[in-house]
Amino acid sequence: MTNNKSISNIKIKIFKLILFFLLFFWFSSIKNAYAADFRADYEVEYNLSQFKESLSSKVKFKIKITNLRGDVYVNKFAISFPRSFVISNIQSSDDHGTIVPGITSDDVNTKLEMEFSQPNVGRESINNFYLNFDQTNLFKANGNVWEVALPVIENRKGGSYKIVVTLPSDTDKKISISKPKPDLVSGNQVIWNNPQTKTIYAIFGDSQIYRTELTYHLKNSEIYPVSTEVAFPPDSLYQKIFIESINPEPSKVYQDIDGNYLGKYLLKPLESKTIIFRGLIEVFSEPREEMMSRMRKMLISQKDYLLSQQKFWQIKSLDKISNMSTAEGVYNFSANSLKYNYKKVNSNNSRLGAEGVLLRPDQAVCLEFTDLFIATAREKGIFAREIEGYGFSYDPQLQPLSLVSDVLHAWPEYYSKEGELWVPVDPTWENTSGIDYFSSFDLNHIVFAIHGKKSDYPLPAGMYKTGDSKDISIKATTEIPVDKKEVGIANFNLPLRISDNKKDYRGKFFVKNNGNVYLLEIPVEVKGENLEIGQKKIFIDSLAPYEEKEVDFTYRVSSANKKTGKSQGKISIFIYGNKLLERYTEIIPFVYLVLIIGAFSVFVVAAVFLTGKLILKKRKT
Repeated sequence: MTNNKSISNIKIKIFKLILFFLLFFWFSSIKNAYAADFRADYEVEYNLSQFKESLSSKVKFKIKITNLRGDVYVNKFAISFPRSFVISNIQSSDDHGTIVPGITSDDVNTKLEMEFSQPNVGRESINNFYLNFDQTNLFKANGNVWEVALPVIENRKGGSYKIVVTLPSDTDKKISISKPKPDLVSGNQVIWNNPQTKTIYAIFGDSQIYRTELTYHLKNSEIYPVSTEVAFPPDSLYQKIFIESINPEPSKVYQDIDGNYLGKYLLKPLESKTIIFRGLIEVFSEPREEMMSRMRKMLISQKDYLLSQQKFWQIKSLDKISNMSTAEGVYNFSANSLKYNYKKVNSNNSRLGAEGVLLRPDQAVCLEFTDLFIATAREKGIFAREIEGYGFSYDPQLQPLSLVSDVLHAWPEYYSKEGELWVPVDPTWENTSGIDYFSSFDLNHIVFAIHGKKSDYPLPAGMYKTGDSKDISIKATTEIPVDKKEVGIANFNLPLRISDNKKDYRGKFFVKNNGNVYLLEIPVEVKGENLEIGQKKIFIDSLAPYEEKEVDFTYRVSSANKKTGKSQGKISIFIYGNKLLERYTEIIPFVYLVLIIGAFSVFVVAAVFLTGKLILKKRKT
């Protein structure tokens, strides 16, 4: 051995927001040391504990370095953390005892440098390095869930890598989303072996709840009244709304063919109006079973346009998309063909559309990633649509929000024929963060508007502006939303009298959702007493809060009543098995009605005759 030393650096790329390490190995040797001269095996444990709303982690690193040559060994080891990386109680050691690290800092990083006390030398000899510290900002308690993005050492040069997360023993939270999927979940422990992604992203908890306040600014610049509409957050396959108030209430609400939740407002000449939506929105990690049937029924009428070209969903350069046929292929093409342009986020950029961004791939923001996915998918026969809404992001560099200045985001959905459901994906955030947004999603995407039939309508919340205002307030919360299911019946008129002939009478009424949540498959039952009802049971597919729908039915006097001669009929309306309305009508035998009509006719004729005689007599006089 000589005194010459050589240095080999290994850089580890990881998720900047949560953690990034720079590992430097120093080798003493008569030759230059290369990665092939040693093997490093990593085992990292994250032991969580919770105090009130905050989470802390006890982190344990074990790095086993195996010498693959007899003339090279590891002498020093260093690790660097960003200054924002909140760590404390640092302890380091090797197989022979405690190592006191040298700590240096600059404006960017804090560096820990350790020198092994008695490094083992020789082929297949092993040196173990141990590092323990506490960290308070790795796992985040975000409202109803715990969220984490863990760093992954990419350049392992054949070594193994094991990550273990141990949850507090007293928690009931389970892992609901993981990218990639863990190799083992046992009790309160989650294990990944040799992950191949840049980052492990995981959520513990089944749903996230957001307290939401949205402001819509409307202005009529005309000298005559105009009717306009706004889009409120809708229920979807992964989202449920709980409305507290819409002030002022719209004159009418309805759902369009895409499933948007729209409210109509009438504006007087030159009138301005501000609408405020308040409520809770719950986002789920798994599709809502109660919505599956509705989504599939809606698809029947949506199929007519889900493959059509639209203003921003056209591709002329078909040669660029010739080698793909699956949704995953389309997603990879969209995520990897473009470069996110952060300079466009705060500028008045124009939407390029799919063909435009293929010509300028370095000018993309979320709309371009989304447009390219939809246009390509539709060209390949895959149903696709755009979602515009809100992305709950901790780091705008990794999860940028760029639809407009009011922190909006856009992402696509495609329809999986195998699963018979809509699947949300986000090629933008995969491009910027390296996290997989195809095989699983997250709980940070909130739907404001669905664009399937048109690529630019309706406008989502945040885009109804008359000035520079902050119109979106969304915060994760631990509040428990409560369903308030309430329905009412309006505008049901039953004639005071009907005949017992064979005539069918037509009845109608309106069912209104007076509660705070969507109602699905609402059973409406019309029952008659001495009356036969044409359609006794009717199902209303859905009612958004404040929405009302018309119910039509037919009725006639029952044949049994003609024999008994009952003189009164009754109609009762039941919803969810509860009687909400009851009305009576007088039944007049048809023969009486004929006599009454006949007598009335005679009276009219006689009156006309007498009136004529009186007029003639008066003239003679």
